Amino acid sequence: MKKISFIFILFILLSACKAKKVVTKKSASKPRIVTTKRPTKRKGTAIYSNTITTANVQKIINKAVSFKGTKYKYGGTSKRGMDCSGLMFVAFKNGNINLPRTALEQSKKGKKITTKKIKKGDLVFFKTNRKKRINHVGLVVSHKNGNVKFVHTSSSRGVMISSLKDGYWANAYVMARRITKAKKTTTAIINNPKTYTVKKGDTFYAIARKFTGISAQDIMKINHLSASDLKPGMVLEIP
Repeated sequence: MKKISFIFILFILLSACKAKKVVTKKSASKPRIVTTKRPTKRKGTAIYSNTITTANVQKIINKAVSFKGTKYKYGGTSKRGMDCSGLMFVAFKNGNINLPRTALEQSKKGKKITTKKIKKGDLVFFKTNRKKRINHVGLVVSHKNGNVKFVHTSSSRGVMISSLKDGYWANAYVMARRITKAKKTTTAIINNPKTYTVKKGDTFYAIARKFTGISAQDIMKINHLSASDLKPGMVLEIP
C-alpha cells in the first residue's frame, strides 16, 4: 500500500514539473501604408490669358522697343514721329491685336490688375501735367524685384524706357491693365463705311480716330496721299 502511495505521489510531481510547450502565434504584421502626394500640376509658360501667348507678347514688346529714339509727334505712328498711344497701337497691331487710338480709350480695354501682379506686356496708364483724366500710356517690358520698366513716348525725349520708381512717373501713375486678344469685329464707330468724305477742319489723325483699328498712316497709304494733300470734299477709302 505504501508502495502504491509513493508511486502515485511521484507521478503527480513529475506531471507538475513537465514544461509545457507554449505556442505563440505571431501576429501578422500590418502592411505599411505609404501615402504619396499627387504631383502638383505646373502651370504652363503662358502668363497671359489663353488668348495671348508669351511669344506674342514678346513680339509686341520687340516692336515697341524698335522705335526707341523716335521723336515725339502728336498723332504719329511711324519712325518719323510717334505719340504714346500710337506706339501701343502699332506694337499691338504687330501681335494681331487692334487697340483704340487714344490712351483714354486704351485704358478701358482688358482687365485691371494690381501693381504687384504687373507682367511683361501689360499697359500702365498715367495722368500727366495735372490732367483730370488719363492721357499717357506705356508698355511694360520687365518687372524685376518690384521695379517696373516700361517703353513709352515722352513728349520731350521721344520713345524711351522709364521706370515706375522714377519720381515723376510714380506720382502720375494711375493703374495697369492686361490686354486680351479682342474678338474679331467689323463694327466701327461710324458703322465701318468703305469711304469717308472729308469735312472742313478734318485731319488724317482726326479721321482715323473715328474708326477702330485704323491709323492715319493706314488711310494715307491706301489713298496714296500725304498729310498736305487732304482737302474738304475728298472721298477717302477706309482700309
